[in-house]
Amino acid sequence: MASYAQDVTVRGKVSTHGEEMAGVTIVVKGSNGQQGTVTSVNGNYSLKVDSKGTLIFSYIGCETMEVPVKGRTTINVEMKETSLAVDEVIITVPYGTVKKSTFTGSAGVVDKKLIASSQVSSVSKALQGSVAGLQSFSTSGQPGEDASIYIRGIGSANASTTPLYVVDGVPYDGALSSISSQDIASITVLKDAAAATLYGSRAANGVIMITTKQGVESAPVIELSAKFGFSSRAVRDYDQLSTNDYFMLQWEAMRNKYINDGHSAEDAAQRSSAELISAIGINPYGSKYVQPVGVDGKLVAGATPLWDDSWEDALTQDAHYTDLSARISGGSKNTKYYFSLGYLDDQGAYICSGFKRYTLRSNITSDLRDWLQVGLNVSGTHSIQDYPKQDDTAIGNIVLAARSLPSFYPVYERNPDTGEYLLGDDGNKIYDYGNYRKSSYRGYNFVQSMPYDKNEIKRDAASVRGYLQIAPIKGLSYKMSLSIDYNSKFSHDYTNPTYGKEPLVGSVSKRNYRTTGMTFNNVVNWEHKFKELHNIRLMAGQEYYEYNTSNFGGSRSGVITDGFFEPDAASTLTGFSGNSDQYKLLSYFGSAEYAFNQRYFLSASMRTDGSSRFHPDNRWGTFWSFGASWKIHQESFMKGVADKWLSNLSIRASYGAQGNDNVGYYAYQELYGIGSFLGETTLHASRLATPDLSWETNLNFNVGLDFGFLNNRINGTIEYFNRASKDLLFSRDLVLSSGFSSIDANIGKLKNYGWEFTVNATPVLTRDWTWRLSVNMTTYKNKIVQLPTEVMWQGSKKWVQGGSLYDFWLYEWGGVDPETGSAQWAYYDADGMRHLTDDYSALTSDKKVKAGSSLPKLSGGFQSDLTWKDLSLSMLFSYGIGGKIYNNDITMLMRVNGGNGDSMSKELLNRWTPENTNTNIPRLTQDGTSKFTSSSTRWLVDRSFLRLKTITLNYNLPKKWLHPLTLKDASVFVQGENMLTFSKQQGLDPEQPVSGMASFRYPAMKTISFGINVKL
Repeated sequence: MASYAQDVTVRGKVSTHGEEMAGVTIVVKGSNGQQGTVTSVNGNYSLKVDSKGTLIFSYIGCETMEVPVKGRTTINVEMKETSLAVDEVIITVPYGTVKKSTFTGSAGVVDKKLIASSQVSSVSKALQGSVAGLQSFSTSGQPGEDASIYIRGIGSANASTTPLYVVDGVPYDGALSSISSQDIASITVLKDAAAATLYGSRAANGVIMITTKQGVESAPVIELSAKFGFSSRAVRDYDQLSTNDYFMLQWEAMRNKYINDGHSAEDAAQRSSAELISAIGINPYGSKYVQPVGVDGKLVAGATPLWDDSWEDALTQDAHYTDLSARISGGSKNTKYYFSLGYLDDQGAYICSGFKRYTLRSNITSDLRDWLQVGLNVSGTHSIQDYPKQDDTAIGNIVLAARSLPSFYPVYERNPDTGEYLLGDDGNKIYDYGNYRKSSYRGYNFVQSMPYDKNEIKRDAASVRGYLQIAPIKGLSYKMSLSIDYNSKFSHDYTNPTYGKEPLVGSVSKRNYRTTGMTFNNVVNWEHKFKELHNIRLMAGQEYYEYNTSNFGGSRSGVITDGFFEPDAASTLTGFSGNSDQYKLLSYFGSAEYAFNQRYFLSASMRTDGSSRFHPDNRWGTFWSFGASWKIHQESFMKGVADKWLSNLSIRASYGAQGNDNVGYYAYQELYGIGSFLGETTLHASRLATPDLSWETNLNFNVGLDFGFLNNRINGTIEYFNRASKDLLFSRDLVLSSGFSSIDANIGKLKNYGWEFTVNATPVLTRDWTWRLSVNMTTYKNKIVQLPTEVMWQGSKKWVQGGSLYDFWLYEWGGVDPETGSAQWAYYDADGMRHLTDDYSALTSDKKVKAGSSLPKLSGGFQSDLTWKDLSLSMLFSYGIGGKIYNNDITMLMRVNGGNGDSMSKELLNRWTPENTNTNIPRLTQDGTSKFTSSSTRWLVDRSFLRLKTITLNYNLPKKWLHPLTLKDASVFVQGENMLTFSKQQGLDPEQPVSGMASFRYPAMKTISFGINVKL
């Protein structure tokens, strides 16, 4: 007798790596019931099937799975990803999205895992090493500061070189630190003209497209995330001399100076022993040792420092890191929503520094009719940045102060005989202001004074992006958008009148910078397919952009008493200024794309911009691009190869022009300065009119090869680019009789060219294990093609035709004379013969030599993602190979001439002595003619480095633990930022500005945090 199957209703959830999967297709074999369904946003499904049937789960980028029902009513499926997703990656492009596989331009996509795991207050610092062709240079480790981003080199000498940031399809006027990484869904980097021309003049240096998260059709989903951690310096500061070594080396430098002045060795030694303490200003060995260093240059028997205070420890703090966010998303068929709240507290490594941010975001889309959709994205941010001085040689630079004050200068007053702390009438320690110090920090103690000062920057930012989209017929749509970005930066600086260097008067200053950017555009798109072979897409649009700036501020001195931070609490007005400006841009643009049989692709775009920065006669600039791509692997002659091992082989090329009008707010106007003389108001010309000034232009050529093997288990891209910049803004010299030394003109040319490589691989892909690897690298050169003069000096850089903007030209270090210990410098005569001299003052600029470039020869990153069941480990390394850094930091620690009382590097222990003649450190002396710390190639350091940028260990908690708690998903994780750094010189943070000039900057931060993500 035959047996008949019985239908059952099966329910379950589909996920991958613990993440719910929406849109998974489920079909049924051998069923009299439902034939299929698609999973909901939460990954849930329900369908009626034959109890002996089989469910087939399929999704682009994942392995297709066949699961027998076997009479079960609940089947949960964990799908495994494959590399097939490479061909189906969707990227964000100007005014829309496209498949990366059909795109004719050059674009890179930042892994969303990197964004989610970043522990930086500005997402710009998370981009280093993420995409080929993108270079991120962190100019400051101060929390809340944005990194400097360059895409395919430096396209201008004097105008803007930064990319355009686009948020949700509209150019963004604000700091990236105002955007929470938890709200970011994707980041796409547009690198060539075919990718970026439609954004016109503002996209001359590339585009970074940021898309924020949106709601989806589902019941309300609540997500909670929390991170708590600790931060410190990513790189330990330079090693310094101990107190004992410091005193002995200072004695040696004094002794050598006396010998240079003609004293006998015996007399020089006696004088140095007798005068050492008065030269330094303090005796940390106590009154028992009046002359702690004997005439032999050694510490006398029994002499031991009574204290050893680390100013680095005193001026740094155990910084904490907190990142909290709550997100609600969901929606119906017609309306989707996403709401989020965020709080970030990122303390700095140094006292009185840090960054707090409060964010709010609301993204809503609604289909009012089948043909009418509206959307509104609103975000608000309030941040408070404590920003002490930190990036120059000023006394107030806290980073420099922590490094420069040696440990024998106590933080608190000490008993000179016993070393015990002296206490005040209140029983507390007394801060030591060191009026006896011989260094420039005499009279300062920032440990006490800084908490009473204020160096604060408050920012308020609001963004509104609204649109209306009409689709009257299939393939045709019209979209009108209006976006406004408001930013207010309020700086408040206050010096207290109670604690600090005498005389104490106190001062207060306030300044407000306010900007408003408004973009209004209208875009029409039409797409149509003919006979299944031809696909065409046309787009036309108009855009108006207006950017208003306003700032004012003032300062007063003579604060009456501590604790009153407002200007009204000070008696004397010391300054007041303010100004405002308006910039307008009117644009018309269009593009056309054609595809034949989804194998051959052509694209063209054009945009014309009218900029208020130029004279009406030169206001308009027209820019364009062409692109093409060919999917070779789909040709019939490739069928045999493609079926076996070749998954993808495509070639694409593009060429186009982009303009750059970011050459200053008053680019063509004649300006006047207002002043006073003998009580009368004066007016004088300060800038000549430049009506002929016009656009800088970038001509971009790009050719790329995309490949994939073994079902795209191995895939990647090789690209060559050539970015030629012409009509660059430079100052042209004028005759002195004109009353002006120079005038701005379009007279320069630059070229950036190089290669980009990206390789992705999935070495392991099993039921329980998945391991993915990704490597990217960029190599490029910067070349000067034309200058207004034969030679232009920019500090340590010499600009000449055929050279680079970033070539160092310095006096060549000649080493140490082994006979005398004198510092030497090399120079070359007219015949190319090399000579050495110990007279630095005799060198002239024509004796400088080309000493390398600050640009890395090769840069990029590599990423590893390893997953085992519910446990995953992700790592991103960033690296740079080659390039130079001029280390100003170390020169400050190598001084002995006039440097009594300033810290000294441990490297000085290897200085020249009659017993140690094979060294690169000259004989120590306080003789002013030494100059061995003067500028030369000696201070150039290889900027090569390797840094473990991020590492995340994540565990998805088992579902059986979560069901009793009514939780959908939960994961716990440990994350690290900048955990390991390998570089050439101890103490030097390799993340320096693109100029390669280390300048006592705030170091990068290392952060370790623990966190949890919960989905309700």
